[in-house]
Amino acid sequence: MSGLSLMKLMVQLGDCPLSLEAIEGGIVMQDDEQGDLTAHHIAGSAEDARIKVRAYFDDLRETVNRQEEAGLAVVNNCVREKLLSLRQQQEDMAVLMSQVTSVCMECERALKRSDAEVIEARNSIHSLLETFQEQQEQFTNIASLCDTDAAIPVAFTKDNRVHIGPKMEMRVVVLGLDGAGKTSILFKMKQDEFISPITTIGFNVETVEHRSLKFTLWDVGGLQKLRPLWRHYYLNTQAVIFVIDSTNIERITEAHEELAKLMAEKRLKDALVLIYANKQDLPSALSVDALTEQLALHKLCCGRSWNIFACDAHSGKGLHEGLDWLARQLMSEFAQ
Repeated sequence: MSGLSLMKLMVQLGDCPLSLEAIEGGIVMQDDEQGDLTAHHIAGSAEDARIKVRAYFDDLRETVNRQEEAGLAVVNNCVREKLLSLRQQQEDMAVLMSQVTSVCMECERALKRSDAEVIEARNSIHSLLETFQEQQEQFTNIASLCDTDAAIPVAFTKDNRVHIGPKMEMRVVVLGLDGAGKTSILFKMKQDEFISPITTIGFNVETVEHRSLKFTLWDVGGLQKLRPLWRHYYLNTQAVIFVIDSTNIERITEAHEELAKLMAEKRLKDALVLIYANKQDLPSALSVDALTEQLALHKLCCGRSWNIFACDAHSGKGLHEGLDWLARQLMSEFAQ
């Protein structure tokens, strides 16, 4: 070992205590305002890291506590409304029971009359029987309302929001170039029926139930002159379904440009992105891998939840897999 190398090694070894202090912290002597030497504790990088971790989880606990309070408030409101409804039904039932009892007593008195009195009072007796029939129907209706399930179905979203009810609603916009097959996909989902491609002027809206979700799907026309209108459908949108014609290679660049505009839209920054590579039943269709590369999806959709599925609107293949993915992204794992 040369003398120069040895000197470098000695310098590095001499710096070790400084490195240890930088990590573990230590005591340094510094002059105070009066010029006296006093000991000061210097925090090392390890302590800084621990402080950051504690601060992060303290903030996380506060956030979870707020979310828990908000969730309990949702449940309490639901219980309050449910109890108020049941109490009102009980009151209505009591009033109806009293009326039915009164009508029954009138009927009993009518039965004790003579034939002549019954004939004379036939109009009032007929009216009495009609009233009894109406009350019977009301009684049946109220009784059926009271016979409700006491269960309170609770579901959780992945951002810890609480939903009460059998189905959680989700607003979705279905976009893409004209001719991509958006409307065909919409009707295949809704009616399990293939509709021949038609140009959409304006929009179509349909509700599709899938698992524990109720999707409200807004299918907006994809003609170039209609695309400026897309922005009117972004508000409160939780997911975007972007449909691509896998066979139309000449328009891949155009599809990329429109998808890039959507990804830059502030109102859609938290929206899930589901891409359907449609018309995969045709031999000229590009594969999902090829489309992913040509559309630069990993770069374009970086930092957000997205996925691409091969599909065929004619047979419906791949459509439910896409909806399954949306459901998994929105709902907490243990709430499905």
